[in-house]
Amino acid sequence: MLSSVAAVVAAMICAAGPVAAQDVLPSNEPADYLAQPRKPVSLKGHFRLVTIGDLLYSHPYANSSDAELQKVLSLIRSADATIGNREGVFFDLKTFKGQGYGNGLLWGEPSLGTDMKAMGIDMVSMANNHATDWGGEGLLESQRLLDAAGIVHAGGGRTLAEARRAGVLETLKGSVALVSTAATFKANAGANDAFDDVPARAGISLLRTQAVQLVDAAQMAQVRSLATSLASPLQPPPLPGAKEVTLHEQVYRLSDRTGMSYDMDLYDHTALLKSVRDAKAAADLVVFTIHAHESPTGDDDDTPAPPDFLVKLFHDAVDAGADVILGGGPHSLRGVEIYKGHPVLYGMGVFFINAEIKMLQESALQLYPDETGHAPPPKPKERSVRPGGNPASWYDGVVAITDFEGGRASTVRLYPLDLGNTYDLSRRGIPHLADPVNARRILTDMQSHSNQFGTRIAIEGSVGVIRIP
Repeated sequence: MLSSVAAVVAAMICAAGPVAAQDVLPSNEPADYLAQPRKPVSLKGHFRLVTIGDLLYSHPYANSSDAELQKVLSLIRSADATIGNREGVFFDLKTFKGQGYGNGLLWGEPSLGTDMKAMGIDMVSMANNHATDWGGEGLLESQRLLDAAGIVHAGGGRTLAEARRAGVLETLKGSVALVSTAATFKANAGANDAFDDVPARAGISLLRTQAVQLVDAAQMAQVRSLATSLASPLQPPPLPGAKEVTLHEQVYRLSDRTGMSYDMDLYDHTALLKSVRDAKAAADLVVFTIHAHESPTGDDDDTPAPPDFLVKLFHDAVDAGADVILGGGPHSLRGVEIYKGHPVLYGMGVFFINAEIKMLQESALQLYPDETGHAPPPKPKERSVRPGGNPASWYDGVVAITDFEGGRASTVRLYPLDLGNTYDLSRRGIPHLADPVNARRILTDMQSHSNQFGTRIAIEGSVGVIRIP
């Protein structure tokens, strides 16, 4: 597919005649953005960056009387810059002109922009699998409310160029750029630039991936046999001894290990590195974030090990100029790597997890039909967030504070959070600092998750400390 796209682009260029120097297309080769040395951090003096997980909430909390929540927010407000992922959109449903799409429509009150600002949040990623639950209209209205509140955002926009462009926060100690994307997303979530007679489409920055099932020799023989028996003119049989077979859109690849691997789309991969390199040219500190539910097992959530493509992407992003990397998507924590002196947090988990979910009529009829063909009366509220309950790991979180001294990251401090895995609706899903026992459990888990990267996390009281040499 990639070669055919390249051929179409080449044909278009030839048809248009000679290309002026200023019209030369950007490279489609990721290595081109890694060839030159990256620009170093250029912040002034001591700088504190606070990073948090998914902001999955729908109603204001900044002025809550919950004293334990306020202790967490005091950490957030201690930063020179605080960054989180705003999962889902927010707006006034009574005046909204757009539509909802798909199951599980996350929604929040229009006051959430000012509420997040009051919490001390300065920048948010908007690229995630719920960003377009309410179409481009919902995304753009949320961004308008963020602008009004003075919160910098990245990862979404009216065009693809806008969605890929970094959001930039100016501070007294230097500028911070945020580049955001999503590998997990809903249909038609991607932003598009205008093309020929087709207008631009609002949406998010995407990193498309191809999931590849890795199989051993015996399994590949079975796949080849099945693909041969199911062959058709549209999908011919594989060649004898083929090491890669596509069967019903699933790719199987011969490997010395089993599990899931992911191939990144060449153009998306390259474009993201260009965004990072461009951001680094314009800012003193660059943060790169991605929302990706993919895992080495193919299972979503509660998967401590990151998928292979994230390791490659994160290393490339640092080499291109990113100073801090934030992974998200799964609602559970993952490990930390220090790559060439730069913190890579593979999974930030959640910061709030008590969002309101709306449902389309068609979804209700599919999920809850009765003999009349209509949805039944609402059931009493479940004692858990969803039927069957959520995994306990969803209620472990962390506030990560990275201190920069003399233009380099010196320490990362991890403050464990307890998000209230309880039947008490007034407490569930709200971040409190974890008690000593739970803090040690969370930090011990993070030590284990970080071992594969050679990262040492010291547990000092109820705080995890990573000292960067």
